[in-house]
Amino acid sequence: MRFLVVILFAIAVIAAAFHFAKPLPGTNFDESFLPKASTVHYVAAGHDASVAGLFWIKGLTELGESYLTGKEYAYLGHVAELSTSLDSLFYTPYYFVGGVTPIDAPDTSDFSVLRRASRVYPENWRLSLYYALRLGRGPYPNKTEAANVMRKYFDSPDTTIPDHIRTIYRSFEIDEMQTETALETVLNDVMQPRFKKFRASFYSKILRLIGYKGLINDVEKDEHYQKVKTLVDGMADGKIHPAIVYRELLAMKKIRDDELAEEAKAKEAADSTAVVDSTVVTDTTVAADSTVVDSTATTDATSTDTTAAK
Repeated sequence: MRFLVVILFAIAVIAAAFHFAKPLPGTNFDESFLPKASTVHYVAAGHDASVAGLFWIKGLTELGESYLTGKEYAYLGHVAELSTSLDSLFYTPYYFVGGVTPIDAPDTSDFSVLRRASRVYPENWRLSLYYALRLGRGPYPNKTEAANVMRKYFDSPDTTIPDHIRTIYRSFEIDEMQTETALETVLNDVMQPRFKKFRASFYSKILRLIGYKGLINDVEKDEHYQKVKTLVDGMADGKIHPAIVYRELLAMKKIRDDELAEEAKAKEAADSTAVVDSTVVTDTTVAADSTVVDSTATTDATSTDTTAAK
């Protein structure tokens, strides 16, 4: 009975902290305050795993609400960090954060979560792959560390590891084929029943992965978002073969790469024209200044000769 009282008291304290806390400073998001794991540890009174589950449920609730409001939820990584700090064997946050976090997301709060996942579950190659992809394609790319994370699976006795995963560390080292592998991983996650209610996160993740903007204000009017949504929903509902979806999404990336290449060429041409124009203007100005100087020198020389003749 006394343990039940302690649990109820802990729940009441956590609920009060979420309800009365002020938003985190220095951000554009109105999110709830997250206490430190060390503080929660004392309040939990030995029930760390139960409290970790409560925080995780709260984080998922706010993530779901963000889809309804159209605002990006920036604290999923922080909630997962708190939950897994309290219970390092809590598998769901590791898998979920790795699955829904965009590979090039600027917020790196998930790094510590995925690093802990790779350490706590070293036999799980998928969790390590999530971490390696973030390291290789994140805001601060570190191909060497990404390769080191996946190198241990090259000669692993686990017979379920695909061949391309065993050798993927080489892909990180030479920075090739990461997009294809990442896209395959995301599409596999889409098929997981546990992620069915959070499919919108995969739309944004895929868009960023193939080079488009992930955070879109009006998704109904964005043709790229709608195409990804149609392909992913069709695959998840069994209406479109996964191989077709995979090829179509890679084709979108190729189109996007070509567009970016054309934009880069246009910018380079514009910069070259600006340099040429600047050079012409400078040369013309110098020539004009030289003519003025020569004219002045000639006038002075004539005046001197006339004076000498007199």
